[in-house]
Amino acid sequence: MKKQFLCPQFVTKGAFALVCVFSLLSLASASVASYEEVLTECFHKENKYSFKVLLTENIEIPSLLFGQKISFPSTGSREEVSKHLGKLSPFLLIAAGILAGFNPCLLAVIAFLASVTLAQQQGGKKEMLKITLGFSTGILTIHMLIGINILLLVNIMPGIQKIFTSVTIMLTALLGLWHIFDAYWLKKHAISTFKTPASLKNFMGGMSNKNLLLLSFLSGGMYSLVKAPCLGAIYLSVLSILATKTNAMEGITYAGLYNLGLLLPITSLGLLLSFGLSPNKVTEFREKRRVGIRLTTGVILIILAMMMQLKII
Repeated sequence: MKKQFLCPQFVTKGAFALVCVFSLLSLASASVASYEEVLTECFHKENKYSFKVLLTENIEIPSLLFGQKISFPSTGSREEVSKHLGKLSPFLLIAAGILAGFNPCLLAVIAFLASVTLAQQQGGKKEMLKITLGFSTGILTIHMLIGINILLLVNIMPGIQKIFTSVTIMLTALLGLWHIFDAYWLKKHAISTFKTPASLKNFMGGMSNKNLLLLSFLSGGMYSLVKAPCLGAIYLSVLSILATKTNAMEGITYAGLYNLGLLLPITSLGLLLSFGLSPNKVTEFREKRRVGIRLTTGVILIILAMMMQLKII
């Protein structure tokens, strides 16, 4: 009886939490319309304080994310600036997303959902496909909402750009140290410090065939928020780089490419599980590799923080 009342209550709380998050994240988006005319006027004004002058003055960015060194001309249109910014490598962003997708947290939850689904009497290929689609879409929705609002906010309020970059560098370094510590803790105690709340596990474990797509979507959205320190560290660094190197629309496009890369390992694993891959094999792979993955992720995050601090990227 306890389990029967737990899931509906958690669904209600989870749905309410997502609605609150959507509302908070949409504040920046809602303000874009009010700033549109102001931004347009700024681009047409020919004075030293206009956005046009700031965007088209001589700038050189020795960034590893760009195919070559970029030099913005002292004169030129917004289209010329956009053309230069278009040299940002989409393949590197997709690769970064794929790297982040090979995450022990994600591997664990996908294997867990597969084992629960296949253990049900009516569980099978169709149900696992629904779970994969819903869970992936939930993660994509939350990540894109966060990315869109951050990029729009920094674009509208350029004064906070340095603050956002500094906070991102600090958080990236701290999360990198946390990942390295977690690798040590896993090696010594076989227990991760990135714990999934029991309420979320109970909710995902109690999903039935009824409204399976919606419930898995909610699970993906809540999971991406709850496990943000584990899942979103690299994404935060990517958003910081995009906020300083691109305009809002280009940044949103590149953030979408990153998230598509992030979902590739998830959807691929879900498809493999749907067509016969044993969840036990995924769990075994995760158990063998999670210390190495954690350590590698931590080192990458610290290197990213150092490179952002030194303005290499």
